[in-house]
Amino acid sequence: MFFDEMSILSPAQTIQSLKELAALADSDCLLCGALRAGEVCEACIEDLQQTSGSCPRCALPLPFTQRCGACIAHAPAFDATTALFTYRFPLDRLVHRFKYAGDLAIGRWLAMRLAERVRDEPRPDAIVVPPTTRMRLHERGFNPAGEIAKVVAPACRAHLDLGLVVRTREQVPQAGLTRRERLANLRGAFRCASPVRGMDVAIVDDVMTTGATADAIARELKAAGAARVRVWTVARTPQAAR
Repeated sequence: MFFDEMSILSPAQTIQSLKELAALADSDCLLCGALRAGEVCEACIEDLQQTSGSCPRCALPLPFTQRCGACIAHAPAFDATTALFTYRFPLDRLVHRFKYAGDLAIGRWLAMRLAERVRDEPRPDAIVVPPTTRMRLHERGFNPAGEIAKVVAPACRAHLDLGLVVRTREQVPQAGLTRRERLANLRGAFRCASPVRGMDVAIVDDVMTTGATADAIARELKAAGAARVRVWTVARTPQAAR
């Protein structure tokens, strides 16, 4: 998969990717410390994978693969979600290191795993990401979802449009808010900058917690004419953590 991705990169990007691949392959596992096992060894990857079912609409981890009660009672605006991992220990350590310590190599590793997961899904007409707030961009210097999408989009040969969904206002941080509070906090926070009539759009994100952000963006995309909106996320928070 990595070499399929490199086939559409420039020579300079290809050389850089090969250097990154060599560095990852020569490193010790960040989770268990296995020597020269790569960023994360195969045994730890198996432990990180979702092992049970999940809701096909919101990817909430469940012991079955039918829609969860929340999606039955109040269906979100997005149509389906693919989540690679459940957001729990020790995956949360990798995500925190990526998002809050600026370890872009881990972000790339997570993005490559997500690209492998969604590569057989129908190719979307466009990929978008939740636009970050100015405060978060100033703190981190990058948008985590954007860094992931920059790997996923070319790997899936899909168009990444970072300007299609724009933020219309700042809002208080979502952390610690309930789903109802998150929905209220996000009301009117996004706008679709161009018509997307009849398009299939994928929202790429790092972690889905309640789905409120994806729901708010999907509503704007549907209002602009999108026929289908999917969510591709690295991790999904389980019910207990929400």
